[in-house]
Amino acid sequence: MPRAFTEAEREHVRARLLTAAREAVPRTGMRRTPVDALTRAAGISKGAFYLFFESKEALWTALMQEGETRARARLGAEAADPRPGATRRVLQAMFEIVGSDPVLAAMRDPEELAWLERSFPPGLLAAARADDDAFFGELHDRLVARGEAMAESREAFVGLPLVALGLAQQGGWLGGREPVVRELLVDALARRLTSGA
Repeated sequence: MPRAFTEAEREHVRARLLTAAREAVPRTGMRRTPVDALTRAAGISKGAFYLFFESKEALWTALMQEGETRARARLGAEAADPRPGATRRVLQAMFEIVGSDPVLAAMRDPEELAWLERSFPPGLLAAARADDDAFFGELHDRLVARGEAMAESREAFVGLPLVALGLAQQGGWLGGREPVVRELLVDALARRLTSGA
């Protein structure tokens, strides 16, 4: 039976498990990372893992929520920046985050994405998508209120994170041209969202 942990130990071990998972994503992905590899890295027994997370999927959910919080904070800061050009900065940040965040790497890998869809409770991913749609809709509304986007571009704007994900998934096919293509897309999208042309 796993030993009891103090509250301070629980926070420390939980943080170590999240760090171990974050470091494992670029190496082995989520689905191929066994629980015992995470617990070894965190310095606890495999049985103790379940005192912190009910499943490996629950750990990945916490890790993705942590990354999402960081991404949303950055996007919100770009939208709140009083300088002109907020829509372009938001788009640039969106494409950069999706293309470089190590946790989102799992979403860029079609096999990892399929595993996530199979492994998570049925309503979890649908709820996450609805939450993302609401967040990006509100972000768009903030840009509209600033005069930085057109109101009628809301539906398109809400779909752009999936465009960024698609580019990141297929970026390898573009070779070294992916950054140039990304910049071209960001510029074109920013013009379209701000002027409709």
